[in-house]
Amino acid sequence: MKACVVQELGWCACDVIGSLEMLESLELGECTFGASFAGVLARLARLRRVRLERGTAACGAPALLRALATRPLLTRLELVNIDVKPGFDDALAACRNVQRLLIIPTYVSQSATTNRQVLSGVLRLAASLTHLMWGVTIELLRVTELFIDQCEQAGEPKRRDVGECIPVLKPVPGCRAAEAGGGAGPPQVEILPLPTLQRLLSQQLPHTKLKLLRIPFHATWRQSLADFQ
Repeated sequence: MKACVVQELGWCACDVIGSLEMLESLELGECTFGASFAGVLARLARLRRVRLERGTAACGAPALLRALATRPLLTRLELVNIDVKPGFDDALAACRNVQRLLIIPTYVSQSATTNRQVLSGVLRLAASLTHLMWGVTIELLRVTELFIDQCEQAGEPKRRDVGECIPVLKPVPGCRAAEAGGGAGPPQVEILPLPTLQRLLSQQLPHTKLKLLRIPFHATWRQSLADFQ
């Protein structure tokens, strides 16, 4: 089942979805739903694949993830432009049924906190994940580069050229301080080069096939696990 751009997915539509007990695949794109939708997902025992694009209300994602974690047959999860709020990492870590994961967070504000939440969650799925795609937007990379330049102009030590970076709130999960080495940035934020992130994921998820995506925001909707074998 696939539904796109439904504003305020009301109780009636939710009840209809919840009644489809044989449903194995569910895609919701830009449909407005909140934490209460978790009760609907909990009724779909045969779900094998779920894709959520945007749409979740503030603080809704953790509740939805915890409901999906109870679906015994669910192995494929795609989260595209998903809002990452406090508690997201613990809820994602509970999804030990998921083997294939695509995650592209929204990078509107507090990107360092967002990246820490995502990293903390995926690293705790080392025993179950076989495939991981993590999408980082070109816009985030540009903003981070601009931020680094501003820090250096303010008199902070100039960093060595390490390429494109993302901000991650300290302490960086799975990473010793000496390994990060991004350079410029406030004391509470680590500027993590993408090669370092790739290496960190490879070390912490040795049995997981990894793919870091660098994509413009407008192309995030086209990303899928379908071609990632």
